[in-house]
Amino acid sequence: MILQSLRFVSPNLNSLWQVLHLSTKCDHRTLSQSCIASLGCARILTAGLQTRQSQPRRLRSSVAEDVSSQQLPRSARVVVVGAGISGCSVAYHLAQLGWNDVVVLEKGRVTGGSTWHAAGLLRRMRGTAIESECAKISCQLYASLEDITGMATGFKQCGALMTAQSRDRMLSYKKKVAHLRLAGMEAEILGPNEISQYHPLLHTEDLEGAVWIPADSSVNPSDVCQALSRAAIQKGVKIYEKVDVQKIFTASGRIYGVQTDQGYIKCEYLVNCGGMWARDIGLVSRPKVSLPLHPCEHYYLVTKPLVDVDTSNLPTLRDEDGHFYAREWSGGLMVGSFEPNAKPVFYDGIPETFEFGMLPEDWDHFQPMLDNMLKRIPSLGQAEVRQMFVGPESFTPDTSMLFGEVPEIKNYFVAAGYNSSGIALAGGTGQILADWIVNGQPAFDTSPVDIKRFCQTHNNKAFLRDRVREVVGDAYGIPHPYKQYSTARKLHCSPLYPKLEAAGAVFGERAGWERPLYVREEESDDFIEEDYMNHGLFGKPSWFEIVKNEYKACREDVGMLDMSSFAKFELKSKGNEATNLLQYLCCSDINMPIGNIVHTGMLNKTGGYENDCSVFRLGLNNYFIISPSFQRTRCHSWLKKHLPDSGAISLKDVTKEYTALNVMGPKAKELLQEFTTTPLDSAHFRPFTGKVIDIGYASDVRALAMTHCGEKGWVLYIPNEMALPLYDRLMERKQDFRIRDVGFYAYQFLRIEKFLTFLYQDFYTIHTPLEAGRPFQVRLEKEGDFLGRRVLAAQKKNGVKRRLAMFLLEDHDLDSHIWPWGNDPIYRNGQFTGMTTSTGYGFTLDKMVCIGWVSNVNPKTGQHNVVPNEYVTSGSYEIEIIGTRYPARARLYTPLIQ
Repeated sequence: MILQSLRFVSPNLNSLWQVLHLSTKCDHRTLSQSCIASLGCARILTAGLQTRQSQPRRLRSSVAEDVSSQQLPRSARVVVVGAGISGCSVAYHLAQLGWNDVVVLEKGRVTGGSTWHAAGLLRRMRGTAIESECAKISCQLYASLEDITGMATGFKQCGALMTAQSRDRMLSYKKKVAHLRLAGMEAEILGPNEISQYHPLLHTEDLEGAVWIPADSSVNPSDVCQALSRAAIQKGVKIYEKVDVQKIFTASGRIYGVQTDQGYIKCEYLVNCGGMWARDIGLVSRPKVSLPLHPCEHYYLVTKPLVDVDTSNLPTLRDEDGHFYAREWSGGLMVGSFEPNAKPVFYDGIPETFEFGMLPEDWDHFQPMLDNMLKRIPSLGQAEVRQMFVGPESFTPDTSMLFGEVPEIKNYFVAAGYNSSGIALAGGTGQILADWIVNGQPAFDTSPVDIKRFCQTHNNKAFLRDRVREVVGDAYGIPHPYKQYSTARKLHCSPLYPKLEAAGAVFGERAGWERPLYVREEESDDFIEEDYMNHGLFGKPSWFEIVKNEYKACREDVGMLDMSSFAKFELKSKGNEATNLLQYLCCSDINMPIGNIVHTGMLNKTGGYENDCSVFRLGLNNYFIISPSFQRTRCHSWLKKHLPDSGAISLKDVTKEYTALNVMGPKAKELLQEFTTTPLDSAHFRPFTGKVIDIGYASDVRALAMTHCGEKGWVLYIPNEMALPLYDRLMERKQDFRIRDVGFYAYQFLRIEKFLTFLYQDFYTIHTPLEAGRPFQVRLEKEGDFLGRRVLAAQKKNGVKRRLAMFLLEDHDLDSHIWPWGNDPIYRNGQFTGMTTSTGYGFTLDKMVCIGWVSNVNPKTGQHNVVPNEYVTSGSYEIEIIGTRYPARARLYTPLIQ
């Protein structure tokens, strides 16, 4: 514990102070014992620090001998780029399904990217259902690999302990426990006095509690990857090391071949599993593929065996408030961090020969995390450090992986950007992606991780560098549906942004677009408001009264919302090709009179949603299509995928060409009529119709008589150069019409109260319109076939086995109770029946409103039965909000709102 006992052996550093970077106002020559104690790292013995020149762990000879030394084949059915854990998993699962004509190309050596230095924590419960499923599959696969290959993987079901230092963190854990139990996994909430029974090394006096998850596990990452590569090779897969992919070729919009430094390979499919190189690999194809990820430094310490402490039975530890994790490692501990302000690396490019590479230590950067580690695990201060490791891990702009078929090229798939969770997820992603390739579509809803959630501008390298500084720490952030990032903002701003900013708007970001969340009516340069001190993160939000006033403006006067972030497309043809295509893709009848608007789903062959959009028929074969922001790339990709090769149909993304101003409220018609000669009364301008009009000094404005939230009004699609003058002219009448700028929180509350459901918030690609409460969208009688028609016809005949409903909470106090924020369990007659999706306060109903799923499962057999209307409305419901159940009334339609 005394300063003299430190043994410095690192040849990289000149002095003890360079190792520890002890920052203190004390003179280090007379450093007092109290100062040493306050600088916890001074108690760590630093013997054995590994330097950048240290020898890497290498493949076992048995696996290295399996790697092919033959000449590259001239063709393969599938080429996988990258032989880390992701690439080896994809190759193995393809071979499992009978596709063994698979070639894996590795620029360096197997595991040589970031797989070899991963921590090996297998956390089962993830932020989305698809990631949790991937983690589950990974655990099952890794547990079986030793029997399959005869190679040890270090798999150990050691359990996990998650500690909480704050009330909000503990509340988030309690919600997670409810999810785990519903998934059939054991989880236990612990009080501070119970924690030591599971992890005796922890300081617990400052903890609110913890959660014990016995099913979580750990592995040795390199061993797992070696075993997977061995299993793939045994099934016929060929793995080639030291092969550099230089170009990726396409023909007719699909993958055709790969040029390497050792020859050309013709292929039908390509899977980019390039890890932190994946973005660079995407840029060597034509067209270029956007894969937004960027590497950051990842830190961990590995100690020598602890004296008189048996660590073999310790669970993995996650102290997320302290931003660190810990696990047993060869009798000692591995402790690593996900710091709030991370350090991006390789902005100017990854070194050409970076293989089994390490990065320089930065003890100043690591010090705050080290202090947290020493506080939580006091015995760490007596340990000898075997190695201080710093290595690169790749992160994405939103902490979710990059997965699925890319929008630019058919049969080009990606599985990368795991945000330091590659080992935990790759076993599952390999299975799901292989099944997708073989069967033509995924067996699960992959939309939360689908690469098509991003647009091309997200691939900007400066944006990525700045965003991932925050993303790393967000891996251990408290999940909240209204979470917003503060870094790398203003990627896209509408022409109205400066005006709204001056008016006091607090902005959020969606699909790279800045959009107002609410407007404080005083000048603000804030992106987000983070004052949760009164009610905590899960209670009544600080912006409640502001949103209430905005809601009132939309219901009683005029509210104006900048919706420019919504995606906009033009689809046209000289003949009937455009109309015929939309008739095939959409479940509604698109062959409507010119000027009409239809809100419709674009479905896949299973009847599930690919897109949810509004289609405005501008001309006989000329359509204006509007989709929510998040669907921009996905909608464009789906339309493009079905365009004829003849070029008869023109598709254009015009999102950036129009400013969308939603003018809503009972006085909207009177306001707008002052600025246009086009009659706006219902006799001349019916709801769900559109016209191209002049309004104010703006010409060629596409005015659509719909608001997307159930209020009266119009959305004006204004050519960008005319938007700001028109906004100013409307605002000149602010006092007379009580016009108010409003944000998306009020818009969200308005649509929830009217039971208007949204894709990717309430339903997903696995759900049909009949399940999502949208039977009005389905026109089975329309002429011609359309995707999903047979499934919908069967559902209409036989009934659906799940459906969305609207719930009004009873006995819930707005001010004192925890709010429902979505993803809360719903119980019918005491039996679990589904989860909530969107939630919000209904100011007219004076109730908390939840949208959620209702199922009809036989508790004895597990069989799913039909859910008729009377089943939904007859039950006795409760919604569990972080451990407390509140009675709720279910409805299939919104109550009449006057």
